[in-house]
Amino acid sequence: MAKLLIVDPLDLALESEGGAPVWSSRSCFEASLGEMEGLVCHYTTAKDPELCRIALGADAVILGGSEESAWQDTVFNDHLLDLIAICKNGRIPLLAICYGSQLLGRALGGHVSRHPDGIELGAPAIRITEKGKRHPLFKGIQGGCIWSVETHNDAVMTLPPGCDLLASTDHTPVQAFSYGGLLTGVQFHPEMNGDDLRFLWEAFERKGFVDSVPEEYRRKIDACECDRILPILRNFAEMALASPSPRNAVL
Repeated sequence: MAKLLIVDPLDLALESEGGAPVWSSRSCFEASLGEMEGLVCHYTTAKDPELCRIALGADAVILGGSEESAWQDTVFNDHLLDLIAICKNGRIPLLAICYGSQLLGRALGGHVSRHPDGIELGAPAIRITEKGKRHPLFKGIQGGCIWSVETHNDAVMTLPPGCDLLASTDHTPVQAFSYGGLLTGVQFHPEMNGDDLRFLWEAFERKGFVDSVPEEYRRKIDACECDRILPILRNFAEMALASPSPRNAVL
């Protein structure tokens, strides 16, 4: 069995007034991956003290988004930079999403900062480059564009040395990139659809990450209509299935 480690730094959930679960950031990954024969998914959070030890036994790792800023020097970021180093040095395939892609860009020597043009929010057209079209992550995606959830103030502003550019938007030219065929970052959220974006921002409000959602943001959030980009996460999982590692399982 191949082992896929999914690290969810957001670790957000919404419940009804009666306490019934309504939505969670984890549920986005579960819905996107579904059931895949031969694949075992292990979910954890960025604060798991055993995270790096667990990663050593994984065949592939997904690192999700966060409300944190990847360019800041914090213990939280340092912990996940250690995770990225384990993947890089151990040749463990890594898919890093949104904040995760920014942290990967930082680890590889790219410039990461607050975006000078502010937030990218909604579902803009994401143009896949020629190298992107040939990358296994985008296998089965027809055409040169996809539309996916975006919600970020920070970005990888310069492509890290030695990386291939896989996708761009007008707002964020470094929208997806790959290093050595094993480490891949995507600024967009392939695991989310328009409803997930609305639940996410509701969770932000409830958790106090934002005092209130500006009307300009609300209009973009309400207007967001896009599906999950299912092939991307499943294509990545297939990378783990294709070449499970000989490492001892600790998941």
